Amino acid sequence: MRKTSKFIESHWLTFALKGAISVVAGMFMMLATGGDTEVLIQVVGWTMVALGCIEIANMVHRSRRQHNWGFPLFLGLLEVAIAASLLVTAIPGVGASQLIWLRIIILSSYVLFASLATIVIGFGSFTNLTDRFMWIVNGMLGAVLAFVMFAGSGLSPTTHIEIFGIYLLINGITDLFFGVHSRDEALEAKAQRAAKRASAKRGK
Repeated sequence: MRKTSKFIESHWLTFALKGAISVVAGMFMMLATGGDTEVLIQVVGWTMVALGCIEIANMVHRSRRQHNWGFPLFLGLLEVAIAASLLVTAIPGVGASQLIWLRIIILSSYVLFASLATIVIGFGSFTNLTDRFMWIVNGMLGAVLAFVMFAGSGLSPTTHIEIFGIYLLINGITDLFFGVHSRDEALEAKAQRAAKRASAKRGK
């Protein structure tokens, strides 16, 4: 029997794909110390495109099953919009250094919003204590990282991206774990339904 509410109920592959992408991208950003800032920003942007597309595909899956699909759609569109803002290489009247810090502010705001949303989901969408604890801790760690990004005016843009990489890595590990857990719960629920049908047939 699934322990999560429909608000968070998605295909387990959604979490597995997002987790794998987040872990790989996060590790790259963390290890690319001293790398070209513009290249790292582009990597962040395309990572957000991938995550947003997966969420939009998740929305299609959920809408077909008549599950709550509004949040995946909103999250997917938000991630694509952020990606578009990061992939812009020039804005009239805005210098290159100003553009970099504008992107850092956008990233910091996204981390804060996503982390607070994760905490709310953790409290409101789980009866399974392990899942609830995992999502709440994930959100709290993300909120701390967002605060560091906002407060770290003396940090370089590359360091901010490394911090974002840490956020992605934490998120990715959580998604991978939850994806495996969701798959196990789905298989368990399927086995229970099959057992009930077999029992009902024997009863006839």
